[in-house]
Amino acid sequence: MIMKESTFIILKPDALKRGLKEEILSYFKERDFHIVRENLVTVDEEKILSHYQEVIERIGSEDFRQAVLREFVNEVVHIVEIASEKSDVVAWVRDLIGSTDPAVARPDTIRGLFGEDSLSKARSENRMLRNLIHASDSDENVKKELVLWFE
Repeated sequence: MIMKESTFIILKPDALKRGLKEEILSYFKERDFHIVRENLVTVDEEKILSHYQEVIERIGSEDFRQAVLREFVNEVVHIVEIASEKSDVVAWVRDLIGSTDPAVARPDTIRGLFGEDSLSKARSENRMLRNLIHASDSDENVKKELVLWFE
C-alpha cells in the first residue's frame, strides 16, 4: 500500500493521563490512516517553546507562554506521523480532530467524543486549553514539526 501523504499529530498530556492513546489512534486507523512512526517524548522547555513559538508571538502574552510551560514541561506526549492514501491529509485530519474548543466540537470528532474542557473554563483558570491532540495545520508545518519532534 503506497501512502500519498502524511501529517503530524501529538497526543497531549491530558489525552495520555486519561488513557485515551489507543482509542484516539484507533479512531484514525478506522478511517484508513496508518502509523508511519511514533514515540513517547518527555517535553522540555526548549522544544515546547519552539513548537508554540508562532502562537506565543501572535498572542503576545507572557501569561500564555507561562501556561504552555506549565502544561507541557516534564510531561509526556505521544508524537505520531500518520499517513493515508487519500489526498489533503492535513485538512482531513484537522476536520477529524474537531474544533480547538472541545465544548463546541462536532460530536463525531475526537475532541467532540473525548473532550472534557472548554476555552472559557481554561481562560477563567488562566491555563492552557486541554483539548487532547495537536495536528499540523499546513504541509510546511508538518515538515517543521516532524523535524522538531523526531530529531
